[in-house]
Amino acid sequence: MTVVIFIRHGQSTSNVSKILSHDTNSYPLTEEGIIQAKEAGKELLKIKVEKIYTSPVLRAYQTALIIGESLGIFPIVDERLRERYLGELNNTTFDPSDHWKLKMLKKQLEVKGLESWEDMTRRMKNFVESVVNKNNNVIVAVSHSDPIRAIVAYFLKLDDISGWGIRIPNASFTILKCNNANSCEILSIGSPVITTQVLSKLNINVKIS
Repeated sequence: MTVVIFIRHGQSTSNVSKILSHDTNSYPLTEEGIIQAKEAGKELLKIKVEKIYTSPVLRAYQTALIIGESLGIFPIVDERLRERYLGELNNTTFDPSDHWKLKMLKKQLEVKGLESWEDMTRRMKNFVESVVNKNNNVIVAVSHSDPIRAIVAYFLKLDDISGWGIRIPNASFTILKCNNANSCEILSIGSPVITTQVLSKLNINVKIS
């Protein structure tokens, strides 16, 4: 059995400026984002984490480094955890009230070069398949909102529209308990903390304080 803890990166300058970007080396964490990452690292001290994987995108990589410093683990970069490829929307600003994704889903907006929901789901599923094993272990994966939404929707058997209400806040915990790569129970979605209830369901490498 493997526990996969997905963490969205902390608040970044692109979040504050309302900029869409899949760039690898742009838009670092804000001061608030650094604090969020440190708090996430403290939460993870409740559990014995074996490995940390991270998206190569700067905001995620910085988050993983801060978490890794708390846990004494150096993160492993994995391209499958990267931000959704945004095509012609890359480095454009957006109005939160405009709901460009909803317009796209309703076929009211065409976005050239945007990574499809299916392709994003496929790479995230492939990541889960590669880390799940029969040993009792816990791994952390630092990624982004849409990729984490995609893997949650997959295990809930939802498509993009049906999973529209899935919300993944900055530095939140989305936790999967997997007996195998095709059988994962979702224990939390976008939670700000790892709750006692979740810990009680793990029965795996839990640190007793």
